[in-house]
Amino acid sequence: FFDQARRFVAISLVGLLAEAAAAAAADLLPQPQSLTSALREVAMPELGESRVGKLLSRYYSEGLGGPEEWAQLESLKMSGTMELDSGRFDLRAYQKKPNLLKLTLRHTKNQNTLGLGYDGSVAWEQPPEQEAQPMDAKSARRFAHSAVFGSYLLFPYREGKTIELIDTVPVEGAICHHFRVMLKSDYQVDYFLDIRTFLEVKVVNTDLRTGASNYILYQDYEHESGWPIARVVESYESGERVSTLRLEEVRVNTGVMPWMFQMPD
Repeated sequence: FFDQARRFVAISLVGLLAEAAAAAAADLLPQPQSLTSALREVAMPELGESRVGKLLSRYYSEGLGGPEEWAQLESLKMSGTMELDSGRFDLRAYQKKPNLLKLTLRHTKNQNTLGLGYDGSVAWEQPPEQEAQPMDAKSARRFAHSAVFGSYLLFPYREGKTIELIDTVPVEGAICHHFRVMLKSDYQVDYFLDIRTFLEVKVVNTDLRTGASNYILYQDYEHESGWPIARVVESYESGERVSTLRLEEVRVNTGVMPWMFQMPD
């Protein structure tokens, strides 16, 4: 009897473990059987019938407006204010596909100006009254990671990237789908998308090489030319708020050129 019972328990455990493994595997975005280099570079491809694929497709269509809106979007020009521990700054920001970023911060009291940029290759900074220079390796790695245009949930089949649906959880007063993106750059990015709007509520960036982590909260969305823009963005490190960005103006496709992101001479 005991031998039979042990066998029954063992068989049951094997079955349960197999079911759990299958469920876990189902939460990873499956790779298509024919994955071409062209498909890897499609921002919002067809994702099949898996649960994670269906939810991710809703994020593309409902949260971001769909592939047609994405195709028409080339650049953003933004202005507003940023509050840091060191004071309040007027902000001008430029972004261009695929990962070009430039920020200019001017202190509202002493008018000191800080420039930060990434041209797709070099991350640079220009402190007040100084010449521009490349960032140190740690800062450059973090700034380059933050320069992505749109979201790391786009281009789901890019080489070295995996996307997983973790859970559905409460976040900041909303119920959110929790997606996790693993990048070949050794960054882990966790997205929390409102289940009603599929807009980003919270994004957590973790550098797996160092263990450093920060998170960003997005609020007060408006749409510019079909693209969702959070007008209030709060950044946190070690649970403490380090900055609050308030956007006052956003302009889409206003002649932002690649040379604008190069480090000044």
